[in-house]
Amino acid sequence: MDRPVTGRRSGLTARLRRGTVRATLAALTALVLTVPFVVAWRVYVDQRNVTRQVSVPAARVDAATAARWKAVGAGLPERAAPVILTYHDLKPHSGSRYIVDPAVFERQLSALRAAGYRTLGTDEFVAYLLGGPVPPRSVMLTFDDGTHGLWTYGDRILARHRMNAVSFLITGRVGRHRPYYLSWQEIARMARSGRWDFEDHTHDLHSRTRIGPRGELGSLLAHRRYLASTGGLESTGHYQRRVRADFTRSLADFERHGLPRPSLFAYPFSESADPQHTSYVRDLIERTFVAAMTDKTYTPEPAARRSAVHQEYQRLEVFADTTADALLAQVAARTPVPPSGDPLRFPERWTGISWKPLGDTGVLTGNGARPGAGRYVYGAYAPYGAADWDHYAVSARLTGLHARGGSASVFARVGGDATVGVRVSHGTAQVVGGRDRNRVLAEHALTPGPSHEVRLTVDGSRTEAVVDGRHRFAVPNSSGVRGTGGIALALSRGDTGSSWPAFGRVETAPLPGPPAPAAPFDDPSGWTDGDGRGARAVIGAGGVQPVGPRGWTFAAYRPGSSAHWSGYTLATRLTGLTEEGLHSSVVVRRGAPDEITVRLSRGWITLLSGPGAHPRTVLSRKLPEAAERDVRVTVGARTTEVTVGAGLVRASVPAAGGTGGIGLGVYRRSPAQPWPGFEGCAVSGGRTA
Repeated sequence: MDRPVTGRRSGLTARLRRGTVRATLAALTALVLTVPFVVAWRVYVDQRNVTRQVSVPAARVDAATAARWKAVGAGLPERAAPVILTYHDLKPHSGSRYIVDPAVFERQLSALRAAGYRTLGTDEFVAYLLGGPVPPRSVMLTFDDGTHGLWTYGDRILARHRMNAVSFLITGRVGRHRPYYLSWQEIARMARSGRWDFEDHTHDLHSRTRIGPRGELGSLLAHRRYLASTGGLESTGHYQRRVRADFTRSLADFERHGLPRPSLFAYPFSESADPQHTSYVRDLIERTFVAAMTDKTYTPEPAARRSAVHQEYQRLEVFADTTADALLAQVAARTPVPPSGDPLRFPERWTGISWKPLGDTGVLTGNGARPGAGRYVYGAYAPYGAADWDHYAVSARLTGLHARGGSASVFARVGGDATVGVRVSHGTAQVVGGRDRNRVLAEHALTPGPSHEVRLTVDGSRTEAVVDGRHRFAVPNSSGVRGTGGIALALSRGDTGSSWPAFGRVETAPLPGPPAPAAPFDDPSGWTDGDGRGARAVIGAGGVQPVGPRGWTFAAYRPGSSAHWSGYTLATRLTGLTEEGLHSSVVVRRGAPDEITVRLSRGWITLLSGPGAHPRTVLSRKLPEAAERDVRVTVGARTTEVTVGAGLVRASVPAAGGTGGIGLGVYRRSPAQPWPGFEGCAVSGGRTA
């Protein structure tokens, strides 16, 4: 009875096997027939979206021109803060002042290389901004908008010179209006080459919109839109949601196409947000990116340490008519130079009113053409190159001062937030300051005479002026790292027909010995992530702003030298606690058994005691919701006193007498969330145990 069943099963198994073989053969046949079509389709799509590259001939440079370019770099430091250049597109015979001919670009790179400049990539630039070493003399080539000329012409030129560049993408326009904008396929090839970094220029806010009832136009990012239907501006809430949504989409585009999360941002049209009405944008940019780029600023803002306070850096815009020689001269003028020697020996570094080249320093010394009918002459020395000057002195001999009028002035810290000058006439000396350099801070009578000696000493928190070796004035500098800057000279003649005063001698020199000790929040290079690496935060002028793609960042101030701190108070304001999933921490007595951590979120406080991964919870309490919190922590011998707000929380934690320094930490649940930050940070009191 079993044999027939077995036979039937065997037949069924055989039929199933034959069916499987047929299905497999059919699938293989379909695959063989389909693969060529898929490959052909992908090749077609790739070719359709990848423009043919064009080779630009190498620049022909004669020996005299090469020697001239080399001489420009000969007098500049080997290591200096980078100069950032702005290009828009490359195309021959365009006619637009914003589009550079590829042959001109090729010659510009030849000039920069001959003068000893290299190019800086995003990672190197960010490392420098976060307190890393000063790089070799460099430029950073940036291109706004992500246009096709970068791939078609620029890529091969960069390859020839072994240089790098940065493209700021409007991600919502990638692949649109081809071939005007780059495609994602071209961007992928450029990224793989290692020559290109890609950064953020918004998703689709690079447009102008109506911002007022008279038809005024402004950037979609920097302004709220004017709504004709209501006769007013869009609500602040709607504006913030619109901008936030655009940033979120832009960052998602980078992730979706396999590009690293951008660290840098470029303002569309270089229009920064109005801080009175749209400070939300500045906040969002500061918390999302390491730095923002603009071509328009009120004062020189090169890639110097002090500019890190606002995370906004000024670029040098390159136009179609910018020759290689002109570009090299402008780059050299923005390259940092030391305060050493006679600055009048370098007339090419001096600028007059409105940053226009002064041309001839003879107008200041009386050895050249004198000014015409005007009554005032002003010259600033290397406003960009001297932006980071501190710990220096400038001395000058003022001559030709007459009793019937006229004066000569020497200024220091020029270009920063703490400009100080000495205005000297025949018988009076005034210390002046302020943004317009005209506010009188002090005045002293001098022994009348046609000549006087002036010396200004600049050192961290103070500026001292000495006239004729005996009249002394001291002016405190409360601007922190924003108080750095160079020198300027000014002449004013008296009544019509009187002769001009002059400068008989001007000298600058670094001060002997080390600079005055920096406060922790004016010392960005002193902060680490706790493991010996530089902290991922922009630090300066009492502010700490975390950056980067991670969800957690910690910054500790000089863990080695602060290990024996005691008897100090740390005060700060925690900002940006705008959403769930964000919290900030203040740490004191770091490293001691009684290390204290004050952790605050939008609606909660947790107070922890003890180092390591499992500290003891001292206090955990719900608070009224707020985006900002003022925190003050005082480290005493026997207790640590914690105050939050105006008495909102007061706590006293017993201490075992341990010593230790300070640290600040922030956490965000999602990388798409903006970073919280710290403002108004200060450490007072303190001693080393």
